[in-house]
Amino acid sequence: MKKKIIFMSYSLCIGGIEKALIELLNKLDYSKYDVTLLLEKKEGEFIDKINKNVRIYNYNICCSNNIIYRKIINGLKRLKYLLFNYMKYDFACCFATYSKPCSMLTLKSSKNTCLYVHGDYTYEFNKKDVVNFFENQDIYSYKKIVFVSKESKDNLIKIIPKIKDKSIVINNFVNNREIIELSKEKIIEKKDKNRKLLLYVGRLDEKVKQISKMIEVTEYLIKNNINVDFWIVGNGKDYKYYENLIKEKNLSGNIKLLGEKLNPYPYMKLCDYLVITSKHEGFPVTFLEALVLKKQIISTISVSDDEIDLNNYGYIVSHDVNIMKKQILDIITHNNKNNKNIDFNKISNNRVKKIEALIEGDNIEV
Repeated sequence: MKKKIIFMSYSLCIGGIEKALIELLNKLDYSKYDVTLLLEKKEGEFIDKINKNVRIYNYNICCSNNIIYRKIINGLKRLKYLLFNYMKYDFACCFATYSKPCSMLTLKSSKNTCLYVHGDYTYEFNKKDVVNFFENQDIYSYKKIVFVSKESKDNLIKIIPKIKDKSIVINNFVNNREIIELSKEKIIEKKDKNRKLLLYVGRLDEKVKQISKMIEVTEYLIKNNINVDFWIVGNGKDYKYYENLIKEKNLSGNIKLLGEKLNPYPYMKLCDYLVITSKHEGFPVTFLEALVLKKQIISTISVSDDEIDLNNYGYIVSHDVNIMKKQILDIITHNNKNNKNIDFNKISNNRVKKIEALIEGDNIEV
């Protein structure tokens, strides 16, 4: 008999969490597992990328502005789900850290449960707010808490020490063969051979991603006679803010806002450096994607991978933009790193074993 397992998330719009979920589902052995994916909203550009063996349950949460109506409808949806799915599964996973409905339904679907923590919430909120957030997600009721980096695990344990014995690290998956193949797709944009190309791929959210710092860095590099372009692939609430900032600084000839791309890999293939200026992250999937394409990373965050020493493939720079400017100038001028080959197939196989142990309910420590 196949084990019945269910993953729960919000939607399949373009994003790092969604990519990580797709790759995890692609690694499962469907001769052993009967897999369901519950989505609060069955929507998003990645819908077609879900493994065909996965059964999708559209929870279709109500988001009406009428609070009473919304609560009644969502209460009925919850009741319907529980009538047919209460403790039905051998394993249930809340993959969307922030989703209260997913958390509640996960804990009602199986005794063998896990909560994925994709970000480092200790940087975004104060101690009290972090505790309140995770207690609201009923974190103590999960059998396992899965983190995508050791740093985010250690930081949360300092604030919520009760979860130490149930906390493990399983780094994200990437499909290296697919990334290499998709990177060959033809695109309109051309790289100037006489300029270094810096690339950002992700959500346009100044509060967390702080892309304005790279706009300032680009301005500084140009003033110091460094031939450089900066391309921004992604969309978000601060798109207009960045567009106006680029115009104000007269950098339209060097900085391109390319919008959201279902396939960002041709742009990664062209770039010299992938840059991340975030205030905090869990473990950016774009790190691994860049390494597949043998690109070096310039990042404000330092996170570890259990099988890849990231210090060999990139540079950690300061959050202070004035220091960052000088550091990136030095990196571009004196870069002497050469990326070594990484056996992504071996790494993937090792991580699959950890996922299977998690599903089987083994008492693993990772």
